[in-house]
Amino acid sequence: METKKISTYIEGLDEVLGGGFPVGHVVLLSGLPGTMKSTLSYAILHRNAKERGARCLYVSLEQTRKSLEDQMAAMGFDVEGVRGDVHILDVGTIQKEIGKSATKPWMEFLRRTLTTKKDIDGVDLIVVDSLEALEVLAKFSDRRTELFQFFEWLRDLGATTLVLAEAASEAPFLGLEAPQPRRDETFLADGILELKMHQITDVEVQRRIRVSKMRGAHHRTGFSALVFEDGRFQVTSVISV
Repeated sequence: METKKISTYIEGLDEVLGGGFPVGHVVLLSGLPGTMKSTLSYAILHRNAKERGARCLYVSLEQTRKSLEDQMAAMGFDVEGVRGDVHILDVGTIQKEIGKSATKPWMEFLRRTLTTKKDIDGVDLIVVDSLEALEVLAKFSDRRTELFQFFEWLRDLGATTLVLAEAASEAPFLGLEAPQPRRDETFLADGILELKMHQITDVEVQRRIRVSKMRGAHHRTGFSALVFEDGRFQVTSVISV
């Protein structure tokens, strides 16, 4: 039986993924700062909302809703046009609500909030930005166990989720290997997209993307170029090896 897929609506990316994201997957989007993790994930939500009216939720644990919306508008996205379908839940809102009841653990409140959102409005796609911020805010004591429980809960929710994570590397331009995410999440996630900056000349750098893991999909494994122009992403062949 063929796995149902969700299109990213990013030109060239669905072909690399083997048809899109398998429905219900928890996918790690890993890369160093500046590799456009937030912008790419927002673009996927934006296009899904615009093209098929998907219900999308962006959980921003590093920026306020206004800051994120201003950033995406500056990048060329019509934020107002999808406001009804792309809901942004920011850390300030979560902290404010938790402050009203000190007895609620942070993760419990986040789960309850997402469950309520799904029950009332429905949720097809979720972005969690970022894993590192979540770990600090929720005060993980047993990281692997708590990540396992969170990822399992996201799968049970039924939505397809992108979890943004910082790659661990101090040498982003050396060789073809992308900076690697931490080990726990690579084992626990259903899929991994790696973003990197690759130096192609002394003065030029190219953003690249590869799918290093995607359960239930016949995906490509090599690097492709990730180009962003006029508010749109495109995945193409690399400029140079």
